[in-house]
Amino acid sequence: MNVTFDHIVHYTEKPEEAKTAFQLIGFHAINGGNHPSWGTYNCLNYFTGLRYIEWIGIADFDKAKTSDNVLIQQIITDSHKGEGFSQLAFRTDDIDATISRIQTKGLKPIGPFSGSRKREDGKTISWSMLFIHDEQDDTCRYPFFIQWGEPEEARANEMTPLMQHSIGTPSLSHIGMNASDLDKSLQKYCHLFDIPRQAVTESSDEFGAYSEFPIGNIAIRLYEEKSLTAAVNSALINRPFLCGITGMPENKIVHIKNAVYHFST
Repeated sequence: MNVTFDHIVHYTEKPEEAKTAFQLIGFHAINGGNHPSWGTYNCLNYFTGLRYIEWIGIADFDKAKTSDNVLIQQIITDSHKGEGFSQLAFRTDDIDATISRIQTKGLKPIGPFSGSRKREDGKTISWSMLFIHDEQDDTCRYPFFIQWGEPEEARANEMTPLMQHSIGTPSLSHIGMNASDLDKSLQKYCHLFDIPRQAVTESSDEFGAYSEFPIGNIAIRLYEEKSLTAAVNSALINRPFLCGITGMPENKIVHIKNAVYHFST
């Protein structure tokens, strides 16, 4: 499946506080905008390759509860368990082809759903989102797919200033997910993304042992819950808990809004 990593979604009650925490570290984090039809709003931090972190919060709980968008439904579910990473998004330039590819895997696509928000400068940004029906509660949840309303080159030219940070040129390098059943989660992701088993490597770090594989130019690390050596909120099971960022001035681990950000040089 020809996709590129787009962004990680971090649910928090106050996205502006996560934005400020990143600004204090030296990132060019910004306000995003409101999603009136979903009852949510966001703040953002961009990296090279148009990758970004989205801190999303709920502005209107009643509106959010009635949304048919799968991501918003997941955010509502996650909000009852507390703050933390919620989802991963991969970018596609042909969402219809992605739908067909998902169907050939014997999976059920949901959507696409149209989305938009108005930026602080008044420009309206639009996109389409595609999800996969997920019947497995004991595995890492499927990511979703996004197609933007503008060509990638145009978006990159416009957003170059947002990818410039006073601390240098950091890059999103890996995402760690907390799996209740490592083997089943591996099978799920390998099947969806056509990852050969020999492309999966085994290693360990300060969080525990993990299985790693590349998808869309980012590394995904699956840690089995029972083998984690670091304390991770049990509510984050089968969701991301770790975001790796390279190109930083020093190696350190930062906890922001119940999520772990692993900075490395």
